[in-house]
Amino acid sequence: MAYFKQLLLFFLAFAPILTQGQATQKKFIVPAYFVAEAECYIQGPFDGDGSNTIIRFENRNTQSFSVSPIIESKNKLLIKIPDTYGNFELIIVDEGNNQSLFLPVRVVKQQMDFDKTPKPLKRPVDFEIQIQGAEKLAASFSLSIINKSPHVISIQGGNTQNHIIRSTEQTAKVSWSGKFVAISRDPFYIIGSLEQPAPTVKVANY
Repeated sequence: MAYFKQLLLFFLAFAPILTQGQATQKKFIVPAYFVAEAECYIQGPFDGDGSNTIIRFENRNTQSFSVSPIIESKNKLLIKIPDTYGNFELIIVDEGNNQSLFLPVRVVKQQMDFDKTPKPLKRPVDFEIQIQGAEKLAASFSLSIINKSPHVISIQGGNTQNHIIRSTEQTAKVSWSGKFVAISRDPFYIIGSLEQPAPTVKVANY
């Protein structure tokens, strides 16, 4: 009995030293990828005061950027991504203890292109929507297409379409291709937009 009593006293005396410096875990929930020029939520242990939260996206090859929370509560915040794409290191300064979170993330952007060679009216024209920044990313992308000028062009398959584009770690180019037919020579407008993906849980050690 005396031995166990001494062992207990030893543990109580040295427990603060043994636990000092050990990493604690904090859970953050971020999108599987971020979409350029779109708003998105990040869930985590925030304090509800957006004025003392620093969120930065670092990249050596492209322009790094910082964003401020649009709104922040005690369990999530809302930000808006600028017009960019690529691989980034997401850095969030945790205002509670001034320690930082580092997460590798991807920012993607949709870019539309079409054959601008003059063609006779009612002749099919190829167009493509490429998801920049999605190269070699294993993910699914939900793409919506809306023809805002149905009196000028008609998109084959319908003027409002939704498509799921899947890519793998071997996919070098992520894109969707379609055709439209010009009814007149007037300017036209096609909207292509990416939906926010399902969130992914990231655990950070402090």
